[in-house]
Amino acid sequence: MNNLLAPQRLSGLPDTQRLTSRPPHTSLIDRVALHIGLRLLIWSTRSPRLTLDREAHSRSYRAHAARAAREHGYTREVLLAPRP
Repeated sequence: MNNLLAPQRLSGLPDTQRLTSRPPHTSLIDRVALHIGLRLLIWSTRSPRLTLDREAHSRSYRAHAARAAREHGYTREVLLAPRP
């Protein structure tokens, strides 16, 4: 704290800064604002699952696409095969 900016007495003795009154508890609006602020901080620092493991996600997607293509090809061959 900068003492030069504090109110001074004429006698030269520094005057203590006194608060006139303080509320005995935090108001409801302040508590709601703090709660919302905390939730926003937590939300903004999260990292989505896709960015955590992009390689695993792409590997899973390619495996799913390959399986679907194999199943489609097998079904096509069965349906187009000549019947004895």
